[in-house]
Amino acid sequence: MKAKRITPEIKLIAEAHIKAKITGKFDDPVVCNKSELLTALKQGKTFSQLLDTIEIRFCSVGTLLLASGTILDQHISNNYKNSIYKGFKTLLNS
Repeated sequence: MKAKRITPEIKLIAEAHIKAKITGKFDDPVVCNKSELLTALKQGKTFSQLLDTIEIRFCSVGTLLLASGTILDQHISNNYKNSIYKGFKTLLNS
């Protein structure tokens, strides 16, 4: 059975990506395989395309609209954060 809570490491990785979304500053290093991706994530690197994929798979449309700033000023809700945490937990625990 998988743990329900995320680890502090996964939370740091997710929060780094959320912060990068807010500031618009992603590292986007080139990686060739999953092990390189995991190493880069653990080093604190951020990937815009990875965050986009997690948003599409785990966030609701309304949450994405608020987070993107399309309707109102950019708003990172708890729903958005929880969805991103879940996405990174799924990715890193597989």
